Amino acid sequence: MQFDEWTIGRKIASHRARRGLTQEELAGLVGISLSLMKKIESGDRLVTRFSQLLLFAQALRIPDLRELTGVPLPLMPDGRRGHPEANAVRAAFMERSRPAVEPTTLAALAADIERTWQAWQSPSPFRYAQVGQDLPHLLRGTRLLLLTADDDERRAALAEASKLYQLVRSWTKRVGEHELSLVAADRAVAAAMEADDPDLAGAASWNLAMILSARGHTEQARAVCREAIAELRPTMPDAGPARLAVWGGLHLLAAVEAARKDDASDARRLLDAADKIADRIGETNHFRMVFGPTNVACHRVATALELGRTRDALTIAERVSVHNAPAVERRLTFHLDAARGYARTGNDIAAVHMLQRIHAESPEELRFGSGTRETLRLLVGRAKPAILADLRPMAEAAGLS
Repeated sequence: MQFDEWTIGRKIASHRARRGLTQEELAGLVGISLSLMKKIESGDRLVTRFSQLLLFAQALRIPDLRELTGVPLPLMPDGRRGHPEANAVRAAFMERSRPAVEPTTLAALAADIERTWQAWQSPSPFRYAQVGQDLPHLLRGTRLLLLTADDDERRAALAEASKLYQLVRSWTKRVGEHELSLVAADRAVAAAMEADDPDLAGAASWNLAMILSARGHTEQARAVCREAIAELRPTMPDAGPARLAVWGGLHLLAAVEAARKDDASDARRLLDAADKIADRIGETNHFRMVFGPTNVACHRVATALELGRTRDALTIAERVSVHNAPAVERRLTFHLDAARGYARTGNDIAAVHMLQRIHAESPEELRFGSGTRETLRLLVGRAKPAILADLRPMAEAAGLS
């Protein structure tokens, strides 16, 4: 069954008229600008995020999303694929009793957290499974260390806890456990602030904004980025590479959120600011944020897509050497953005090629990544014989066959 992005705007306009709402009134109800509302109804901008679809359905009192999409709700990108390790991660994260694990040293725990982060950001057929299996033990070990650390090592233990909670945020977001991801992000910010580490607090704020964005809370995500940028601004004249990378990463995320609110000028300003920083420090991965010239280029693609400038996005994408990005997550997101752009323009062969790159680096992404699954479902639904053979193994990996 095919999820047709192009007809949703017309259906929204029809339901709006039926309810007797003006474009301005509906825009206010879903929290977007009147300009963006007009573009959605005219087809100049697509509604591609599930969270935004829900807002329209609620505002228009539509009980079944298939009235907008033509696809039954169970097939929609709700992000919940039921990863087998999710319950164990949740249990370890939420428990409050003293962990029944062997004590570990701060140095050993820090090394284990770093090793698990490295596994998460490296290409592998099993990175979701491996990290999901490692997280419960790391969470319990971290909790025990926080309970037993003396005054001399408590700040360092809190810093490691924040890094771990940021990893939990990333993994749980990817497997669709958004509520747990939000709690993990909030806990990461609190730990970094208690550790009195401004750079780490900025990185944790970026993580918080990431999950707010995924849940459709665009204004809240923008506010978190603005506040974190403002807190770091007085220290920037003397900032080292790590702080510059955090500062740049916050600008990139804020740019995407600005584009989602149809604020093209602010998105461009933020991207240009990030570009200058990236030119100074090059490719980095401080606090696992993957900031540098390649990531700036990737975000120019993402913002162009959010602004509905699909052909501009693809023109930029075709000039990006994404293999320079030091983390598989960044590469996967870029390939998905390119696949979505090619699919929108009807270039399904190129879209399939981008999905094949995702499959090659992280096959689990096809099963657990809601955006990847829905792009794949779209292509399968309208596939011509020339690409069917390429789509079949990916559809099997995604559980769509």
